[in-house]
Amino acid sequence: MDNQSVILAVASPPGSATRGIVRASGADACRVLWNVLDPNCHENAAVRARARGVHVVRLRDPSIPALVIVMPGPASATGEDCAEIHTVGNPFVLERIIAAVIARSDGSARRAHPGEFSVRAVLSGRTPIASVERVAAAIMAETDAQLAAASMLQVNTAEQSSAGDADEVATLLALVEAGIDFTDQEDVVAIARPALEARVRAVRDKIRARCATSAGAESAQRAARVVLTGAPNAGKSSLFNALLQHTRAVESPHRGTTRDTIEHACSLPGGIEVILVDAPGIEDAIHDVDVLMQARAHDAIHRADIILVCQPSGHDQVTHAATSPLIQSAHGLTIHVRTKCDTLGDTGVVDTNGAISTSAHTGAGIAELRAAIARAVSNRAPRNSDEFTLGVARIALLKEAADSLDDMLTINAPELVAAALRAALDRLGEVSGAIPPDDVLGRLFSSFCIGK
Repeated sequence: MDNQSVILAVASPPGSATRGIVRASGADACRVLWNVLDPNCHENAAVRARARGVHVVRLRDPSIPALVIVMPGPASATGEDCAEIHTVGNPFVLERIIAAVIARSDGSARRAHPGEFSVRAVLSGRTPIASVERVAAAIMAETDAQLAAASMLQVNTAEQSSAGDADEVATLLALVEAGIDFTDQEDVVAIARPALEARVRAVRDKIRARCATSAGAESAQRAARVVLTGAPNAGKSSLFNALLQHTRAVESPHRGTTRDTIEHACSLPGGIEVILVDAPGIEDAIHDVDVLMQARAHDAIHRADIILVCQPSGHDQVTHAATSPLIQSAHGLTIHVRTKCDTLGDTGVVDTNGAISTSAHTGAGIAELRAAIARAVSNRAPRNSDEFTLGVARIALLKEAADSLDDMLTINAPELVAAALRAALDRLGEVSGAIPPDDVLGRLFSSFCIGK
């Protein structure tokens, strides 16, 4: 990634507003913004001189007043010079400012890539990766449940636990390096191999256990996907609208009305939110469009957390869709639903086979089905809130640390043992905050009498 250029982006929400922000970051951020300021404004010199603070300026084109906030590095969000232009929140004006900055920068400025400001903050050490995960989870949230999961990532349990593991690994590394560098010193007793292996296994097992309990973190950060499937004309779209409690999908007595998946957030009892998906009916593909429809249905079922297998009431034989190998091989929990129960006078909510009878037109069984889905989601969700404290990136880092400790157990050469411990310490440090080599050396001098 190009880390030398000044990057620019609109940092205010889309659309018109009273104020808008153009943000820049890079070694020449102040200079490139100075190029678009009115040269007759005396505050320009302060911007060019990288003077920290808020400066009242006037833009050159368009000639309008603005504020420039200068934040010299390394004490900035990205660790490098940052500056922002605050002016009228007109999207056209903001884009015009960015274009003017780039045009007058002699090739040193460009538009930022998605997430590039956060990337620079992480690379400079100003922002831990955990904070970036919190931002990413909040950006990707589509429901209140997803926002709640993103907020749970703010718990510091992961950083605290990893800090304890990093402290132990750093101590072990100091002991191993003592045996390498100070073998001629009588007061230095390097750690014995059995004791070293026992302590390494204890740390490794703690890390593995934490990763295992957090295995559901990725799915926990998103709302459960509930897919309605079944044969064509099984009443899926009508049931979809009834569960949403408003019309979203087209209802028709003709087969094949739904030709693509339709998704919508759905609120359930207990404050649970899911993504409800109306999928095309499962049948043998004949025409090209049928192939595409079945591909959409198969993809929806494979991604489903909960599958509602819909079959019209009065069908004594189980439909081909209900026994489809696709549904039977899916990972999602299956709930069987009898639709159109009003057409045959079916008044039972749950039949002898455990299927829930529903009518999208009379509302019969809809409340019971919504409650059943909510229970299934609650049972699926992790019970321990600590499971939300590890995002995907941190799980990967912890697994790499555990793998390095595994490698250390198979190595006998002290130098390679130290290298494996250092690799594990680096990965743990990315989660909890790095422990520099000087700190490891400090542990040596605080623990042993060296250099008499």
